[in-house]
Amino acid sequence: MYVLDSESLKKAKITQTLIIINSICFLAFNVVLPIDFILQLVQINDRITNNEEYYRLLTSMFLHADIMHIFSNMVALLFFGTAVENNYSKFEYIIIYFISGLIGNLFSLLLLPPETISLGASGAIFGLIGAAFILFTIDGDKTLIFLGLLYLLIFIISSLAPGINLWAHLFGLIGGLIFGYIFIRRKKVVYEY
Repeated sequence: MYVLDSESLKKAKITQTLIIINSICFLAFNVVLPIDFILQLVQINDRITNNEEYYRLLTSMFLHADIMHIFSNMVALLFFGTAVENNYSKFEYIIIYFISGLIGNLFSLLLLPPETISLGASGAIFGLIGAAFILFTIDGDKTLIFLGLLYLLIFIISSLAPGINLWAHLFGLIGGLIFGYIFIRRKKVVYEY
């Protein structure tokens, strides 16, 4: 069974680092710097397609619109990131986080109008939620499976609200489920020999 305790938090160095980086970026771009700076880094679909500013698919993952946006993302990152980091390798964790975030942002680029502006770590965090769900399912802990499904349901419902990037959430989740399964399956095959 997975428990979020001080020991598991201490081991989750990448999760801690991501929370610190996101928090510093939030303070810098929402408190210290003028709004023009954040507009140079958020995902603006027509800037990506017309000006080939592909870096926005990555940089937008470290920017958040307001205090509730960053707070909800960092709480989810703390819980699900710690679970994933303590059960997958550091390399696998980084792959799950960044590839899921990029998949979510890429599908947002493909499915949303050109004038769309998007930002936040939600796609990457949904990837961690997907990988954690794979862990909880394999572990067979019915309480964690139920809590994972409940959390997913809440996030999916909240994703339907105006101004929320449903596609980043959905495709980030799918990325996390796929990579989480591949990495766990690979470990299982290695352990069987």
